[in-house]
Amino acid sequence: MQSVYIEHPLKRYLLNMQVLADELEARQQDHVFHNRNETPALVGIRFYRRNQRPQEQYVYLVLPEDMDRDFRSYENVHFIVFGRTDLHNFSFSSSILSMSEDCDPLEVYNEIQQIFEKYHLWSKSLQWALQSQTPLIKMLEVSREIFENPIFIHDTDFYILACPRWVEGMLHWEKEPRTGRDMVPLDLINEFKLDQEYLSTLVERHVAMFSAAIRGYRILYANLWNGDRYDGRVCVDELERPLRKSDYLHLTYLSEMLALSLSHQKLLWRSLDSDLDRFLSQALDGSNMDYQDQQAHLRYLSWDVNDTYIVLKITPESAQMGNITPAGLFGYIEAQITEGRALLYRQDIAVVVNLTAAQITTAAILSGLAYILREGLFRMGVSTELTNFADLHDGYTQASVALRCGKSSGSMLWYYHFEDYALDYLLDCGRRQIQPRLLGSEKLRRLQAYDAENNTELYHTLEVYLQLERNVVQTAKTLFIHRSTLFYRLDRIRKLVELDLDKESERLYLQLSFLLNRMEP
Repeated sequence: MQSVYIEHPLKRYLLNMQVLADELEARQQDHVFHNRNETPALVGIRFYRRNQRPQEQYVYLVLPEDMDRDFRSYENVHFIVFGRTDLHNFSFSSSILSMSEDCDPLEVYNEIQQIFEKYHLWSKSLQWALQSQTPLIKMLEVSREIFENPIFIHDTDFYILACPRWVEGMLHWEKEPRTGRDMVPLDLINEFKLDQEYLSTLVERHVAMFSAAIRGYRILYANLWNGDRYDGRVCVDELERPLRKSDYLHLTYLSEMLALSLSHQKLLWRSLDSDLDRFLSQALDGSNMDYQDQQAHLRYLSWDVNDTYIVLKITPESAQMGNITPAGLFGYIEAQITEGRALLYRQDIAVVVNLTAAQITTAAILSGLAYILREGLFRMGVSTELTNFADLHDGYTQASVALRCGKSSGSMLWYYHFEDYALDYLLDCGRRQIQPRLLGSEKLRRLQAYDAENNTELYHTLEVYLQLERNVVQTAKTLFIHRSTLFYRLDRIRKLVELDLDKESERLYLQLSFLLNRMEP
């Protein structure tokens, strides 16, 4: 079936005078460039005529006999002149290309016309490529003559979406184990996560230059945005010719076309295992699943609904790194855990592990993941062991709670187990419903008031006594008081607030109340 070319109405490529100046320099045409306006607005060249008012979309070639005229009233109109030029005769918004007086005006006109035709043809070729079967690759291929340097595109996970031509000096891509796709080497990704210059580029909205600090050569890049979502990056490596000022404008246009392709045709990689990822995402969501569908997926995995599972949640250590989570981490995780399945879930990495099928312990899993998570600057929440596939949703909640509580605790560990933070979570849930000072025991509030009024330490005495499991000797020693003094204080406490410390539930509530009070700012 023959394709029909439809030009996108918003994507016509407009040049500025910098493009013309750079092209003339590349063609070794002697000239002087006075750049006073970088706005891209030009579609062609015209000869200046005295009886016609110039238009902003054209650059005007002024013949020598018209050089004595006053052009100051023509704002945002650009000119090509010959010989010595008095810039005071032109508006401050006009850029001027001054050619040698020995140049033939007709030859200059033809050369400038060729430049416009070159970029018009490039724009048309990009429009055609946009509608091809492999638009990203085609757009980079037709851009080869424009940049004269290697170009590639990677997505947010550093998968290579397009690189039609590799040259010596470029990165050697790695094959990601799970999908076999090319990606940026994992060790370099880890370098990026520590490089402040790179991290600062992730929010860049304009074409910018990345220094030669890491790669040894400069890289002109443009982030590909879909609204506020970062979809990846297009890079031009400075390996075959020096980058020019006009390359910024060219890459701006190319990146707009690439972003349009990614947005409209949804060309970001869809994993061959996306159906399985969808199934596990539904399980983590706690969605009701069709029984037959669930059984079919579990059979495919050789898993059983009553196997023992754990859920891991992995997130970058720094919020700045949220855009550079490497999908290659998935392959590494699954290589370490034969019965583990890693997937992107709610902007983080979730891992479902079947302990039964893998015949492995949670401790062994944590040991196996230690290196990549520590070196990759990730943190991980770990659920308790789950005895049913239907519990994955609660397991993910546990892992999320552990991760949140562990990171806020300031712990230097790279993983956090839910059991270590379950009590904090229980207390936090209660505090969301009732003010913490009212959630705890009223009897402790009364002891605190009594201590404040009478300058006593009954509250602290009771706290230490319960912490030491009512051991009189250890309590007296810890408080630096005689046992008789301790007995007196305990008797005083019982009379003031009517405690029954032989009752297990009362002791537990009091200990939880002490914890709540300590959690108060």
